[in-house]
Amino acid sequence: MASICKISLIVEHKITMLHPKAGKVIPYGGKLYPYDIDLKTATKEDIIPNDEVIIANGIQKPLVVFNGTLPGPDIIVYEGQTLFIKVTNKLPSEILGIHWHGMHQRNTPFMDGVPFVTQCPILPGQSFTYKFQAYPKGTFWYYSTAGSQRINGAFGALIVRPKLEDDPEHILQVQDWYDGQHETDVSPMASSLYIDTFNSPKKSTEGTFSPDNALINGRGGGKSIPFHVFIIRVHKSETSNPFRTINVGATLPFRISIDGHTLRIIGSNGYSIKSLSVDSFIIYPGERIEFTVKRINPGIQNFWIRAEAIETVNKVEVRAILRYKGAHAVHPNTSKKFCTLKDLCLVFNCPFKHYPEERNTKCITIDQADSREPSIFPQLISKRHFKEYFLNFRFSGTAAASINGRQFLFPQGAALTQPNSITKPCTKAQCSEEKLCQCTNSLSLYHNETVHLVLTNFGLGNGLANPIHLHGHSFELLKMGFPVTDKTNGNIISPNKDIKCKRNIQISKEMTLCSDVVWSDSSWHNGNAPGLNLKNPPNKDTVIIPSGGYVVIRIRANNPGLWLLHSLVDHQFPGSMSILLNESFPYITEPPMNFPKCGNFYDIPTPLH
Repeated sequence: MASICKISLIVEHKITMLHPKAGKVIPYGGKLYPYDIDLKTATKEDIIPNDEVIIANGIQKPLVVFNGTLPGPDIIVYEGQTLFIKVTNKLPSEILGIHWHGMHQRNTPFMDGVPFVTQCPILPGQSFTYKFQAYPKGTFWYYSTAGSQRINGAFGALIVRPKLEDDPEHILQVQDWYDGQHETDVSPMASSLYIDTFNSPKKSTEGTFSPDNALINGRGGGKSIPFHVFIIRVHKSETSNPFRTINVGATLPFRISIDGHTLRIIGSNGYSIKSLSVDSFIIYPGERIEFTVKRINPGIQNFWIRAEAIETVNKVEVRAILRYKGAHAVHPNTSKKFCTLKDLCLVFNCPFKHYPEERNTKCITIDQADSREPSIFPQLISKRHFKEYFLNFRFSGTAAASINGRQFLFPQGAALTQPNSITKPCTKAQCSEEKLCQCTNSLSLYHNETVHLVLTNFGLGNGLANPIHLHGHSFELLKMGFPVTDKTNGNIISPNKDIKCKRNIQISKEMTLCSDVVWSDSSWHNGNAPGLNLKNPPNKDTVIIPSGGYVVIRIRANNPGLWLLHSLVDHQFPGSMSILLNESFPYITEPPMNFPKCGNFYDIPTPLH
């Protein structure tokens, strides 16, 4: 196995449903044809190969993509390899920064890919080579962190395999899709609140705008669009080659199921968990879930793979095809499992405690999963080297997003190497509980400190289950708290009682501003909350904060750098639900020789992450 892997990525504009030679193409009967031929007399020779066209939703739309494909090329490497990834910006007027979601970037914090935090942006016409070690092993992904480029197609899978492992696997990338073009610095998607009354309990997964469709591996399916097909090997009952699922979308969670199969969950966020057999699972933006499948009826060869958005007005669902090797290339004639009281449907990774009783569906939340490996932390932790922080993530369509009432303001230069570029840090004098504050919010951590972060979703604007990602670290999920709900219909009655607002600011009869929160029981402070899984908690780098609930995560501050902790939902105001975890002083390694310093970028659009 080579110790070095060199990769080249070119970021450029492309247009969907456009062939380089045939020009505009149209879908018909699950195939693609030139738009100017008579479809009634078309022959096999007229068919345009699917892999020569960016299909998406079957209509023409400008995109930002890697190497001319949607999704970008799969990067499959081996644990411990040193990666040299040259990224060339061929966009005429947009900056770039590429984040390698889940990579720890130990000793290479400059390669984390966040413009104005860890690097200068890659300007139009420029190239930048990222150099870092592929660690840890698992399912990860890469994407542009500038503007709305991720929404417009700038993403791809990054798989780090164990050394010497070369078994077949399937990569399933699911996303919500919007036919309208999104500008780099502003996301014009509608902000009207909606709630799905069919796929999830009311007020448990309230969303903010409706997609036009959804895609699996860059294809919408239906409307004569070709479906993506996964060919799997025949095994007695269970396939040995796993699926690696990534939600690369902007905001919507999807419930994934395969007709006629049970799913054995074996990993979450790239980390192994003790296997769980379920009928489906829910996956939020930024999350990854690994599973194998077990066929219930060996006589059937073609099955629908379904991805249903659990937050949507118009019941968005996208399909792909699971086909056993050697089967006829036909569309499946299968249906979803019918859930009954005697045969409940099991769903993994619910952002709520339970479905309404009438659904006959049981939730297994992520905090109920156990890691295959014991915790790396000792059972008894010195309180001298322990800290606990509360961070309240808050968003609604009527109130600006923030963390503890602070909207994140990006520095004017690469803050990791140019700390003086942070010109507006958050101070108590500038920020108060009564008003939102715009500043570069940060939290300084001491080296080797054990840190509990209590991430909450309380006060004005809660209603959206929020996916949160931490750069530079994995963390242990110790505890998850859900709101008080009606067990009959699943509706939220009130926020979780374990947490209270430090000070309630009543701004209307219905809404309370809650900038800072604390444990309701003061004896729970300083790591003493009951119910913490300290033995074998699941490891993650992305976690969902339930609406009206909280999560407790644990990290060790032993990776010098400047790491972003932020919401992955892309409809928020620029960078508002973000905070920097500062582990850079005094342990930061010197940047690579000739590492560029940023000048004045007042006229460059602020990165949206």
